[in-house]
Amino acid sequence: MKHFVMITGASEGLGKSFAIESAKKGMDLFLVSLPNSGLPNLCKLIETNFNVFVDCMELDLMEDQNCIQLLNYVKTKKYPVTFLINNAGIGGNYQFSDENFDVFNRMIQLNIKALTCVTHGMIEILAHQTESYILNVSSIIIFFEGPFKQVYGATKSFIKYFSQSLGIELEDRNIHVSVLCPGGINSNIRQARVLNNCNMIQKISILDPEQVAAEAIENTLKRQKIIIPGKVANLYFYCSMLFPKQLKKFLIKSNNSKLMIAIKP
Repeated sequence: MKHFVMITGASEGLGKSFAIESAKKGMDLFLVSLPNSGLPNLCKLIETNFNVFVDCMELDLMEDQNCIQLLNYVKTKKYPVTFLINNAGIGGNYQFSDENFDVFNRMIQLNIKALTCVTHGMIEILAHQTESYILNVSSIIIFFEGPFKQVYGATKSFIKYFSQSLGIELEDRNIHVSVLCPGGINSNIRQARVLNNCNMIQKISILDPEQVAAEAIENTLKRQKIIIPGKVANLYFYCSMLFPKQLKKFLIKSNNSKLMIAIKP
């Protein structure tokens, strides 16, 4: 079966790796990202190196009207999307009481509202295909509550609950929903610098975006519901479930505090 994949947040990091990995597998592409993020150049790169169709659209999904514009464009073009990857999102480490609320509002708008809007609008298209897939990008952080990531972690927890519940709802329509919960990803130079301050176990579990994308796509097509890429990350996750509650709390608080220090100018 030849897939037509739509990827949000596709211009860099994990999203770019999703695009290239999909092209390697012969999938046609419709890529979405922020204006002036280099998306046309990525399209040219893919067209030059892979024998697939590729189109793109640059807009800010934090704006409700842009989500509607995106959906209308896909429907007007009659793109037969069989694979939706909701990758667009923002995160960060913030002292909740000290940060401007606009930071959290933007996070909620993109990580929750835009993802929900795009998914809702795409169901009609996905349901017309013989078989289709949705991959929503969450984070392994949802299993490790801690300071300075309170809103980010909450938005990613929403994505997991939403994905699993929607998956049950769509089973009879042959739409398969997976949620990706990766650990640290060396998605850019700034992220690599921050992750360098993690504890040793987390450092050795850090993956390159190419590996995460490859595992995520492969396991989504295998209909795996929750995907935690990387053997070390999986081992760390399952072992952490055995930690005493207070020890787990101490380790997470200590690590998150180091990350906060690392990102300060």
